[in-house]
Amino acid sequence: MKIITISREYGAGGSPIGKEVAKRLGIEIYDKDIIRGLAKESGREYEDIERVSEDLSVRENILRAVTPASYNPTRELFELQKNVILNLASNGPCVMIGRCANIILRDAGIETLDIFIHADDAHRYLRVSELIKSDRLKDVIKEIRKKDYGRRNYYTSCTGHSWADCRDYHVMLDSGLLGYEACVNLIVAAAQSL
Repeated sequence: MKIITISREYGAGGSPIGKEVAKRLGIEIYDKDIIRGLAKESGREYEDIERVSEDLSVRENILRAVTPASYNPTRELFELQKNVILNLASNGPCVMIGRCANIILRDAGIETLDIFIHADDAHRYLRVSELIKSDRLKDVIKEIRKKDYGRRNYYTSCTGHSWADCRDYHVMLDSGLLGYEACVNLIVAAAQSL
C-alpha cells in the first residue's frame, strides 16, 4: 500500500473523507499534525503557521513581490513543511491531507496515490456554513473564496504547479455528486489494488 495524499477544495469534505479512508485501511492520518510538526521544528506558534501555510492572501502576495527575494517566510515554512512530510512518510503508509504533500513526495521519489476532492457550490456552501457556523450566504461565499484562493496561491507559489491540475493527481472525485461514502470506497479500493 502507498501513501495517500488528499488535496481538496474548501468545503468538499477532504478531511472527513481522509479520516475514514485511514480508519478503514488501518493507517495513520496526518492533517493538522503536519502543522504541529512545523510549529515544533520552527519554534513558531501553531496559529501563525496554519495561517501562512494555507492562507496566502492578496496582501501577502503583494508584500512578497516588493520584499527582497532573500526573505520569503512562505518559502521558509514550505522547506520546514517538506522535512516534516518526508519524516512522516518514512513511517510507512498513511493518509496526508493537503500541504502540497503530493508534489513533495513525488519530488522525493516516494510513490503515492494522489487524490483531489472537489464538489459543486451547493454542497460546499452547506458544508462551509456548518464549519463557520453561519448561514449567511455572503459569509460562506467569502470564506470559500478566501480559503481556495489561499490554497491555490500557496500550492503554486511553493511547487510551481497549478492547484487542481488533473495531471498532478491519479484520481479526482466530486464529493457533491458521489457523496462521502462513495469517495471513501473508491479511494480504499484504489489503495488496496496497488
